Amino acid sequence: MKKSLLFILVLTAASSLKGQTWMQQNSNSTNDFNTIFATNDNRAHAFGDSTDIFGGFALGSHYLSTNQGFSWGYIPLNSIVYTSNESYFVNDNVGYLVGKNQLSGNGFILKTSNGGTSWTEGVPHVERLEAVHFENANVGYAAGRNDYVVRTVDGGANWVDVSSNTGDHILGVSFTNPENGYIVGRAGNIAHTVDSASTWVNQNSNTNEDLEAVWFVNDSTGWAVGTAGAIVFTSDSGTTWVNQTSGTPEDLLDVEFVNDTTGWAVGLAGTVLITTDAGATWSAQNSNTNEDIFSITMRNNQLGWFCGTNGAIYLYAVTAPNSITEVNSNIETSVYPNPFDNTTTLTIKGSNNNLPVTVNILDMNGRIVRSYWTISNGAIIEKGNLNSGIYLLQISNESAISTQKLIIK
Repeated sequence: MKKSLLFILVLTAASSLKGQTWMQQNSNSTNDFNTIFATNDNRAHAFGDSTDIFGGFALGSHYLSTNQGFSWGYIPLNSIVYTSNESYFVNDNVGYLVGKNQLSGNGFILKTSNGGTSWTEGVPHVERLEAVHFENANVGYAAGRNDYVVRTVDGGANWVDVSSNTGDHILGVSFTNPENGYIVGRAGNIAHTVDSASTWVNQNSNTNEDLEAVWFVNDSTGWAVGTAGAIVFTSDSGTTWVNQTSGTPEDLLDVEFVNDTTGWAVGLAGTVLITTDAGATWSAQNSNTNEDIFSITMRNNQLGWFCGTNGAIYLYAVTAPNSITEVNSNIETSVYPNPFDNTTTLTIKGSNNNLPVTVNILDMNGRIVRSYWTISNGAIIEKGNLNSGIYLLQISNESAISTQKLIIK
């Protein structure tokens, strides 16, 4: 039995934003990632469109990290034609993904109840879906093209049409409780409901730019961002919307606040803006990339991720998670036989093995070539379509990661 040395991911806490930086992570993909969502400080999901083309359609993709982005692994979405637009997770296990089926043209809503290991689709929707938001485990909203809004009160089992009267495409949705919410979209459209979307009231956004995303920190205070650097702000439930100066001409595609003063907006050409005074001033941050940024997810003012074109995933932290400390672990692993011809057995034992682990096989360039998910005690590893040679067997859970050689004859 081989005793493994696990590497504990170290994230140094900070008392302020000083020392924070955006750091590139290896997503093991060249996909354009459209949406990213972190369910805890270690676990994050990224969804997008593959660069592989099948009959002219982009393939849907889902990548998951359970170790703060130290490694990302691929999980199939059960269909090759999903174009994902936005994701939302209620907790570590339950999440939703919305977008468009490129073959049928219909919108879709996928749901997972096991942390993304598998996804199920309900009844197709007539319009492409651009946004999704859940206020609790049961009540959620999805919205999309041609003024389309749907609502569920049973955790996605059934969806009811509660479309608004904006008359145009809806690109963002934010609810502060099951009854009170906002939608934004094309040509500066904003609508507000206080009765669970039974009625919608159009508001004057004070801009004609397309509004791509919206975020409210309470019933009355929120921001919307859009094309040509547009940022609008309200502190009175949208009775008045005020333009804020972003300082950029780039399209802004997402916005997220961690409290009522500190928030980020991201957009094209690597644009990242931060405010610490509720948007009275916005400052540009060095994103360390020129890729278009489509989505941001922040856990707090010291930890978060953004994603974008060409596999871009970046971590916001004081210390990169691959700054590691080696410690002895009670988890024991063995691979026998190794080297092997067709199959070998991975066995995982140890008193600390109370969390499911993910197992990735990487080539010597660090690319993931196969993944096994939520394994507790071990797995049978088959050669399959892998070539003979030396690989890396990477075993990780939410707090640790270990790597050893795997040799195929």
